[in-house]
Amino acid sequence: MTPELAAGLAQVGWPDAADVARPLAGDASARRYLRLSRGTKRAVVMCAPPEERAHSEAFLRIAKVLRARGFSAPEIYAADLCHGWILLEDLGDDLLARLVTAHPHQMRALYTIAADLTTRLARLAPPEGLPVLTADRMQEMLGVTFHAAGTDGVEVCAALQPVFERVARGPNCMILRDMHAGNLIWLPRRMGLARLGLLDFQDAMAGPAGYDLISLLDDARRDVPDALRRDLIARQARDLQSDPRDFAWGCAVLSLQRNLRIIGVFCRLAHLRGKPGYLKHLPRVAGHVMRAVAQPGLEDIKGPVRMLLSRLNLARGGAV
Repeated sequence: MTPELAAGLAQVGWPDAADVARPLAGDASARRYLRLSRGTKRAVVMCAPPEERAHSEAFLRIAKVLRARGFSAPEIYAADLCHGWILLEDLGDDLLARLVTAHPHQMRALYTIAADLTTRLARLAPPEGLPVLTADRMQEMLGVTFHAAGTDGVEVCAALQPVFERVARGPNCMILRDMHAGNLIWLPRRMGLARLGLLDFQDAMAGPAGYDLISLLDDARRDVPDALRRDLIARQARDLQSDPRDFAWGCAVLSLQRNLRIIGVFCRLAHLRGKPGYLKHLPRVAGHVMRAVAQPGLEDIKGPVRMLLSRLNLARGGAV
């Protein structure tokens, strides 16, 4: 802990922060997390480079929106973005990912609650000022994958543009974009959908319903049974009064775009940031991509996408 951080925390009620701080597992970003605890008093410090201030500002803004709408985003106790830290409510350690690993028989019940949370988000108009997930932005986000594959991606983009335009045509909701079991915390003492704490939502956008659901179900790090996946997609289509075939098709397109991007991000983390552990997830992510292009109506995309995966040695489940 830097002297500047220790001094800032002392001003907001933690004079002994340097002595009681314990590191928490981080994410794929440059952010770091420290847990502060003294007796019954607990908090988490999120440390981010000051040059990433825009992301921190987005985190504060989205946290406020989510809490105002009844979701369990962490309460913000204090922040000093000039020095790169935010003091947060500590939501605990009961990650959904850990619970379903320890108690697999509870997976359907827990994932149903999480899926219903994404449905509630999908029913809400996005707050003003969020970037919009347009078809062109979907394409731009795949640049990291084309770079990893050593291609300009022209053929893939030509095939993807019409389907991206179609899926981006409908009404938008707020999508948190990283809604997976490793970012959801079980809070059994709360009621309703507030029983799931939310993390890592600073990249929220306005985009199509189904994006957060597919983020939950097509997880890069863990498998979700096919039957559960199908049931929850059909459940959300019904709850949103959407045509089930059209909704399933849109989910396939969103999964395709999301997981193609994840492949590129994981390659960058491995090769440029020295985090090779991400490569072990690539066969599963490639499997999500190939399942998406098997959706009826996406047959024309399968060839270009398979060629892209072949350049990454992933078409047959290989490793980069």
